[in-house]
Amino acid sequence: MKACCLILDQDAEHAARLSKLCADIGFEIKQCSSTAQARDAINDCNIVVAFVDFDFGDGSGGMSLLEDGSLDAVEAMFMSDDDNPQQADQAARLGASYFFCKPFDAELIGPLLQDIASESSPSETQHENDGVPCAVDQFGFLRGSSKSMRKLYRLLRKVAQSDASLMIVGESGTGKELVAQTAHTLSPRSEGPFVAFNCAAVAENLAESELFGHEKGSFSGAHSRHHGYFERAHGGTLFLDEITEMDIDLQAKLLRVLETQTLSRLGSESTLDIDVRFISATNCSPEQAIADGKLREDLYYRLAQFPIRMPPLRQRDGDITGLAQYFLNTLNEKHDTEIAFTEGALQALQVKAWPGNVRELKNYVERAYIMSESVIDVAALPDSDLAPVAARRTPEEADEKQIGVPAGATLADAERILILASLERHDGDKKSAAAELGISLKTLYNRLRDYSDPESHSEHSEEGANDAASSP
Repeated sequence: MKACCLILDQDAEHAARLSKLCADIGFEIKQCSSTAQARDAINDCNIVVAFVDFDFGDGSGGMSLLEDGSLDAVEAMFMSDDDNPQQADQAARLGASYFFCKPFDAELIGPLLQDIASESSPSETQHENDGVPCAVDQFGFLRGSSKSMRKLYRLLRKVAQSDASLMIVGESGTGKELVAQTAHTLSPRSEGPFVAFNCAAVAENLAESELFGHEKGSFSGAHSRHHGYFERAHGGTLFLDEITEMDIDLQAKLLRVLETQTLSRLGSESTLDIDVRFISATNCSPEQAIADGKLREDLYYRLAQFPIRMPPLRQRDGDITGLAQYFLNTLNEKHDTEIAFTEGALQALQVKAWPGNVRELKNYVERAYIMSESVIDVAALPDSDLAPVAARRTPEEADEKQIGVPAGATLADAERILILASLERHDGDKKSAAAELGISLKTLYNRLRDYSDPESHSEHSEEGANDAASSP
């Protein structure tokens, strides 16, 4: 699908100039007159970059597209008639890539668009496993080819070269430490140490000593001088994981170190100069942590010079099967085996919600590998008791077209079981499965996409029943 540029600009003349610039670079143009149209375009097209007017006058404004996550996987370029630092700062913290005042500068925007265009095409690499794409791009310690990950790569390539503090916000298991390691590896500090400190894993009464170090005799049990994490990270990068779990009083001392780049060991009256780049991470909303009194607001602004939001796995279109195949290939290489996924198993992986994200997927594949002999099919998946019953019967039984639905299952659950069972029966052939189910191929694709979003699935379950009744 051709890369598209979304333009939401109330100035028709300015929008026309932007459209021409983007079209000349090779983008298809989607010019919208409302945020509702913009959301439809994002859902239906391969939108990779969006120019959004802060002041778009349809009642909600362009900022709402950031607030509801519509632009999470898109390079969002916000623009305004006026220079409003507060507005620009808010957009940056919600995930906007750039902010500029109208009219745009073609010499600045043009190269940015060229860079985005050169990286926006999905990977063509395939692995011979029933024709299912499995190869995923690798960037530093990160893997993924989805639009949201490519956007992350472009951001990291830019910010890694600076000494600005990064704050990585994302759910558990999304790979926040891998982002930190990648930023360190790409930075001028790559020859220096990368030191990670988990703020939630160290008792409050020990955290200060661990971070700042201590002198011999500074407290009971201090039998020798101890070099803290700050000193050990000198010349390199210190990664502070789960920063919102740090004691609030210790946060004040951390802020002083950030501002002065000096510290004193416990029990010492002298100061030490340190040269450290700080990267922090949290799996909760920093704004909520501030409101709850768990994170100092002044420390937040100092640590989040560049906020980076990690996409959850459920929002990384196409990466689930690619990562699963990568994890399986790694296991095969390690143990000299040739176990493979069936198409049905990969389809089943795609529709799981993955609340534990990439970490959960990796562990899941390892369990399935251990339980399998030559192939991993739906029945071999760790939660196969919830898998379609048709996938666990003999071919003769499967031919009877009987599937079981657990007692108490909702209509939406029954629809999901039926669709996955039909896919497994037809070895992943979506056209044949759709014909058997009595629905259109488009409806089948929509269902598979919706299953990754439970709310969306429940909204469409009644529509699916109607499709089945009316489709030829």
